[in-house]
Amino acid sequence: MDLRAYAPLLLALVAAILWFALLGERDLFEPDEGRYAQIPREMALSGDWVTPRLHGFKYFEKPPLQYWATAALFSLFGESATSARLWTALCGLLGALWVWWLGDRLYSGAAGQYGFVVTLGGLLYVGCGHLVTLDMTLALFLALGVGSLALAQSQRERPAQVRRWMRIGWAALALATLTKGPIGVLLPGLAVLAYSLWQRDWALWRHLHLLEGLALFLAISVPWFALVMYRNPEFAGFFFIHEHLARFTTTVHHREGPPLYFMGVLLVGALPWTGSLLAALLRPDFPWRPEPARGFDAERFLWVFAMVVLVFFSASHSKLIPYILPMVPVLGLLVGRRLARQGPHPADAWLIGLVGCGLLAVGLGAQYLPSHKVPVTLWLAYGPWILAAGALLTGAGLLLPRLTRLPAVQVWGVGLLALLAFRLLLLGGQALAPRFSSRALAEAIRAHSGAEVPVFIVRDYDPNSLPFYLQRPITLVGFKGELALGIDLEPQRWLDSGAAFLRRWQALDQAVAVLDPEQYGRYAAQGVPMRVIYRDPRQVAVTKR
Repeated sequence: MDLRAYAPLLLALVAAILWFALLGERDLFEPDEGRYAQIPREMALSGDWVTPRLHGFKYFEKPPLQYWATAALFSLFGESATSARLWTALCGLLGALWVWWLGDRLYSGAAGQYGFVVTLGGLLYVGCGHLVTLDMTLALFLALGVGSLALAQSQRERPAQVRRWMRIGWAALALATLTKGPIGVLLPGLAVLAYSLWQRDWALWRHLHLLEGLALFLAISVPWFALVMYRNPEFAGFFFIHEHLARFTTTVHHREGPPLYFMGVLLVGALPWTGSLLAALLRPDFPWRPEPARGFDAERFLWVFAMVVLVFFSASHSKLIPYILPMVPVLGLLVGRRLARQGPHPADAWLIGLVGCGLLAVGLGAQYLPSHKVPVTLWLAYGPWILAAGALLTGAGLLLPRLTRLPAVQVWGVGLLALLAFRLLLLGGQALAPRFSSRALAEAIRAHSGAEVPVFIVRDYDPNSLPFYLQRPITLVGFKGELALGIDLEPQRWLDSGAAFLRRWQALDQAVAVLDPEQYGRYAAQGVPMRVIYRDPRQVAVTKR
């Protein structure tokens, strides 16, 4: 038996172990992880799988697919940081495995393997794969959708295969739409249009199976939208206008960024393969001048899809780092093919080593990093993890140019070292949990109050993970934020001012409140009866007995 034939599978198993290891070791961080853990928790508790709610208020910012999946995992495995992150991590691994399989079918076994390594070990992909957000789910289904289209169009001489893969592709786009809305079909649609105009590949449209595909797409995606609008007439205006059109065309969500914001995100997020990524983007393996006689050009189509994602979100007035994640698996495949044909770009080793040395410098100088939000004790606790990650990346940079005669060892070795380094950075983030998570706050509240004691968050709604760890309802005071629609629909469940809070506080025999230090100082100066049970740099928890 030739064990070398099984080496890629064994290395993939190692990568999967690194990917899932200690998934729940780090507390849920604010704000996204707390939010996207609490919504499915409330869904599972209420049994209402149609109308998402956050802290009891209607929450229509995103469709429910990931909420459903996470709620199901909570029902199976209980509520924890591990089960909250499990769906996102599963989607990340499945997306990388899909890249492997797709590369093997479209190009070669080496291209598929290397695409898997590039995707799974990239900084942006690792980070998003271990945070509870919706972007990894979207990335998986968009990669499945555009990859299925590429497979279908690459074998037009086999009608049965075309129909099968187009069905899978249309179904994947429906699931993407149930994850984050219309961009689940808009981005691939723009890519198909741009590609067909550029390549002048008009036959593409005849092989999309538009009628059958649209029927399948609508059958999967429309029922929830129809039902939620039937039960909640306010949904359509908020979801389609405020959350999508206004998010793209205005700064109403206060997430602005410069035009080249996502280009910077991509270059940093592509580590450790930034040099090879730039080479794949700037010198792709297809002629810039279209060649219609070649028929379908899979690499050109995948390149176009990646550029559509980059340009679309760069043009948006709302910018957050994970938005461009859907282009990462596609770029991972293109970079994997380049690595299989030409090997790593020389710039890769220099950039990896430079970043590694930078992390070593940060770890050694952790005592000089404190701010008013993150005290020096937390940075000192995080320092060893930064040093370990820096040492691994520096080693990867030194290793890369010395293994040119062993390309598989070169790519797998650097990829696994980078994956381990980035996982260590995430795991070590637990040292910063007192600043970015509310688990310790929840434990203090439980230790000093019974389950029936009301809890108030006064004015600034920051501790998003508090209700998840506290496992009881909270009352918001004087702050709406992203819950404005739900609060306006049910204002009786909210206190609109500090004065209303003080009246309720004075009337209660027992209660708990979470305030920022400045607010607590004002109330203490007024003689409001409060006893401190928890304090950190950003918040104070008090009780009344």
